[in-house]
Amino acid sequence: MRWGKFLAPDKILPIWAGLCVGRADGSDALYPAGQKHAILAMVRASNSDAKDAICSLVHSKGWSHAELRELKLLSKPFHSDDPVLLTCYENAATKQGGVVVYSDPIEKD
Repeated sequence: MRWGKFLAPDKILPIWAGLCVGRADGSDALYPAGQKHAILAMVRASNSDAKDAICSLVHSKGWSHAELRELKLLSKPFHSDDPVLLTCYENAATKQGGVVVYSDPIEKD
């Protein structure tokens, strides 16, 4: 008897993109503590874990009070002419995730 017939094949999780707003914790000199920025994060996660995975990634990159504004399942294959977005996607596909911080701070709350 072959056990392979009874074991579920490994599933490759989809990649999600989340648009967030967060406050810098001061760990990165480019973003003073408390400064608010828009952040795009991409992660590989299940549907039920996508929101938490994005918030955890953003927090691990030095952002507090992260608020997820939009969440989107990315199509496969991913197409973009923007090398920054392509790198972010590749990091989500091959590493723990990718983050793009928009350089202009958000002035109003």
